[in-house]
Formats: sequence, structure tokens, C-alpha cells
Amino acid sequence: MNLPDQYFKIIIDEFEKVSKQCDEAKSLEDKLYFFSASYGVLYRVMNFSCDPILIFMHQILQYTHQGFTQRLSQLRIPGLISNSIPDVMQDALFSYFSELILSFKSKDEIKIREVLEKFSNLWYATNGNGFYLFLNKKLKI
Repeated sequence: MNLPDQYFKIIIDEFEKVSKQCDEAKSLEDKLYFFSASYGVLYRVMNFSCDPILIFMHQILQYTHQGFTQRLSQLRIPGLISNSIPDVMQDALFSYFSELILSFKSKDEIKIREVLEKFSNLWYATNGNGFYLFLNKKLKI
């Protein structure tokens, strides 16, 4: 990872702030609101120092956020047969984010990519076929 210290610090500081706000938030909607800042800070930093790992992190965090928010909006459509977002998925979202923070702090790109793979599976589990696979225990999160 080729990221100047000043931008590295901005990301870490924001990630830690996001994590704290997510922990303190009462509803999933509020937690997701704060979580959206995780990829927002990456977007801003990339304008000054762009590294491929930041692009990858941004995409995965944004897709995961969108998957959760889309699933929440579907739950509000009258007559739509849908399940809620299981607690295990909600717990995984914030657990994976904590793992990402630790991996990023250590600047270990292999561990960062491993955590992003977990996020990718989690995102996939929020939508149609992924949720089906999750319910049938074929997709682990």
C-alpha cells in the first residue's frame, strides 16, 4: 500500500469514529447511516492519493451498504414476501468492519483482502440468490 501517512491517519481516524457511532446507534437504519461514512472517507482520500486497495475497499464497503439498505427498503413494501435481516448478518457487518480497521492499521494487504472477501459474501447474502444460499447454509458469513 502506497499511502502517505497523513491520508492513512485520516482514514483510520474516520473508521474509528464510524465504528464508535455504529456501536452507539440504536437502530440498524442509524447504524447504516454512520457506516456510509466508511466508504465516503475513502472516496475523499482517493482524490489526493489513489491506491488500488482504497478503490477495492471503497467498492466493497459501498456495495455492502447498498445491499443492506436495499434489503431494508424491500422489507417495507406491502405484500412482498421477504425475510428480515437476520441478526447474524447485522453482527457480521460490524464485526467485519472492526477486522478491517485492525487489518488496515497493520497495513497488511493480504488480511485487508481477506476481510473484504467476507464483506463481499455478506453483501451477496443480502440479495435474492445470495439470501437463498444463506438460508440454505450454502453461503457462510
